[in-house]
Amino acid sequence: MPGVELVLCRHCDLLQHLPQLQEGEQAHCIRCDHQLDVRQPQPILRPVLYAASALFMMLLTNLFPFVSLGVAGNRSEMHFFDTATVLFTEYHQALAILVWLFIQAVPAFCMAAVIYLKLGMIYKLPARIWVARVLFMLKPWSMVDIFLMGLLISFVKLVANTDISLGLSFWAFCLFCLLHLRTFQVIDRHEMWSKLAPAPKPAVNAIAGLSGLEQQLKLCQCCTAVVAMTQSHCPRCDSRVYPRIPSSLQKTLALLFAACVLYIPANLLPIMRTVSFGSITDSTIISGFLLMWQDGEYPVALVILLASVIIPIAKILIMFWLCYKARQPAAAKGKFTTQVYLLVDWVGRWSMVDVLVVAILATLVRFDLLMSVYPGVGALVFAAVVVITMLAAICFDPRLLWDQHAVKGDRV
Repeated sequence: MPGVELVLCRHCDLLQHLPQLQEGEQAHCIRCDHQLDVRQPQPILRPVLYAASALFMMLLTNLFPFVSLGVAGNRSEMHFFDTATVLFTEYHQALAILVWLFIQAVPAFCMAAVIYLKLGMIYKLPARIWVARVLFMLKPWSMVDIFLMGLLISFVKLVANTDISLGLSFWAFCLFCLLHLRTFQVIDRHEMWSKLAPAPKPAVNAIAGLSGLEQQLKLCQCCTAVVAMTQSHCPRCDSRVYPRIPSSLQKTLALLFAACVLYIPANLLPIMRTVSFGSITDSTIISGFLLMWQDGEYPVALVILLASVIIPIAKILIMFWLCYKARQPAAAKGKFTTQVYLLVDWVGRWSMVDVLVVAILATLVRFDLLMSVYPGVGALVFAAVVVITMLAAICFDPRLLWDQHAVKGDRV
């Protein structure tokens, strides 16, 4: 039919017709309800303006003082870039690099990549395909929204005993977070790739309503193109294309077991060390929650408990359950398990908030023996747990939940 495209759902592998959408319209999978495509108004101008404004706010965030803290006549001033540099100078280089990547390098690259790709639709700029591949690969690792939540938790912890002044850069960062989130809301992967390069047409007689695996078709997870089973690479973005993520369940289970092993020392080792008038106090995740609860900061205590204890444990257990469900007959799986996977995949990154709180406090509270905060070994171990569980969710292939023979499909 004219104006109709055949697409594969990236979550349930159902081949279906994608009609020509009008401005403001969306197309969802008829089986799992995953969004296949959307048409945004002014698809080039709006993302460019949002991303350019976000980069400008990021520049302001790094130019001016971020937050200043006063204790007993002493004052400590924090710049945004100090969040990583202080950790680096305190011999926490690995943690410093992670924080710098999550709150500065990756978000800035994503915004610059959006501008480049949108302008590349008009001027045919070089390396557009490579930039698009990297953009959508790095998108989950941009954690400016989580850093903002960490700032609010840190302020609640400090406001009772200190004098906090918010600098111009703090408000610029708040605007950057909003513009950063809005930029991703007004772009769509399928629509962007369709403008960057035409979708290849596999030389097979495809029938809508059947799975791609049944028709010897596979989906390029990078650019959403439908590729014939005989092709090893995507003709559009040159990515390696597999019918299913190779050894998906094995990789996911290995990462989950590694997360289980690391989660024990992450809770036993101190995540933060506080020096006050010469005395040293080590705090673990649980002791930090109990301290906030005893001080009457119930909302913040619940956020810490949710992000650092409940979410990591729940994510690990649910991912184990999904791996088990992937080996069951297709009748025992379906839309509910896919929605559970999407929820777990989205919420897992918020566990990083406790690590970012430690980084913020270590940067702000620098008053020598009067009061100083240092990150503990547990912060790096817990960050490793969060990263590993995120990788486990990425390695898990949700299409296995819809396959008739999931184990076979996992090894194709």
